[in-house]
Amino acid sequence: KDMIIIGHSMGGTLAADVAGDVPNRIDKIIFVDALPCMREVMMPGVSASNLQYKSPYNDRIIAMDDHAFESTATMMSSGMTDNSEKLPLVKNWILEADRKTYVYGYTDLLKTDVRPQLSKIKAHSLVLVAPTYGAMTKENMEKQYANLTRKTVVLAPKGKHYIMFDNEAWFYQQVNAFLKSEH
Repeated sequence: KDMIIIGHSMGGTLAADVAGDVPNRIDKIIFVDALPCMREVMMPGVSASNLQYKSPYNDRIIAMDDHAFESTATMMSSGMTDNSEKLPLVKNWILEADRKTYVYGYTDLLKTDVRPQLSKIKAHSLVLVAPTYGAMTKENMEKQYANLTRKTVVLAPKGKHYIMFDNEAWFYQQVNAFLKSEH
């Protein structure tokens, strides 16, 4: 009872799923740059059924040699944080994952849509958003979280996907204020 969940990215998707399944047990949720339906933002109009494990993109990533995949991981991690001290950590998380699990897990994430689950959540929620797409970012998040009734959406003043690395003081101020609030 009275659980508090904080989920970043895929963890936010999982948090929404859990909170919708046991709404009377969750007191507060913090979503950190998490999209309830990533596919809708990244691939508008593409249905989940169109995404398959066996695809040219997935096959190419799985078949890459280690050097090529490391280059891809370097590029991907640079798009996730501005914190140069944390870049090796993010890159290593990508490299340490089992390649098929990484690729197919991302396919599963793109297929997932927890927006209907949001309407079951009773907990007050804080949605922290990286300013990735400028002014459109907060508008997209408001749309993504439309089914979540008790929410506050806050756009970070700077940073990328790992806003807790790029904007640490701001991030902890937001989290701590929300946890202390009487929502």
